[in-house]
Amino acid sequence: MKLAKTHWLGTLVLLMAAPSVVGCSSDSEGKTAEALASCKAFCEATVAAGCPDSAKCELDQATNTWDECAGLDKTTGACDAAMKAYFDCQKAQSDVCTTGTCTLDASKCQ
Repeated sequence: MKLAKTHWLGTLVLLMAAPSVVGCSSDSEGKTAEALASCKAFCEATVAAGCPDSAKCELDQATNTWDECAGLDKTTGACDAAMKAYFDCQKAQSDVCTTGTCTLDASKCQ
């Protein structure tokens, strides 16, 4: 399934609506928040590049968190790895402002 950067948040919200789904992966072995670090790096890159769609990467001054990365601190295991891979892919593009070329394997978050 291809998801543009602008659509991943809706997917994550749906996944986070069922706490028993996200974070209960059998391979969670303490490996968490790598997706959050990748998302932060992606947001910093889009803001630095002046991407027109960087509004999703607004920094909430009160909590010092990126809007785009909300909830990623709770992902674990395979879901965390899938989200990390998605944001790493987005950041690694030659044009970080391009959307829709990376895929999120949402099946890992079920």
